[in-house]
Amino acid sequence: MGRSGSQMLSRRALFSGKHGALIRPPWTSEISIRNACTGCGDCVVACPEAILFSGPANTPVVSFENGECTFCKACVEACTEPVFDLGEPAWTIRAEISDSCILKLGISCRLCTDICETEALVFDLSQRPVGAVSVNQELCNGCGACVAACTFSAISITEPQHD
Repeated sequence: MGRSGSQMLSRRALFSGKHGALIRPPWTSEISIRNACTGCGDCVVACPEAILFSGPANTPVVSFENGECTFCKACVEACTEPVFDLGEPAWTIRAEISDSCILKLGISCRLCTDICETEALVFDLSQRPVGAVSVNQELCNGCGACVAACTFSAISITEPQHD
């Protein structure tokens, strides 16, 4: 369930996004947080998945270390300020598999593909020695379930790179 709005993340967890980027709650942006968030913590306390934490200036940040976003909108309903915009996609962030995936060492694992409800993580057994996982960017919703499932910290949630 929820927890105290004063609970803070470690600096490592806080800046765990690629290049130290903060991950903000769904349906928000860095601009909406800076312009409208009062740092009250209501969204943090309301999050049933306990993935929201107080970050800089007590503004909400997401950590997928212990769970995923279910897009329940409890954070949206708890907020009395114009921080959230349901007219936009929840997130543009997507999963990314790093070179530390143990499949690259020849150790079989499919924890991330097993937990991915959207089937965005695709296991390809034709890759040797024991297969490989890739991310279907079109199916990934950035929920973070795979991050918590990966015991080797080989998955991060980042903004997609555009070529």
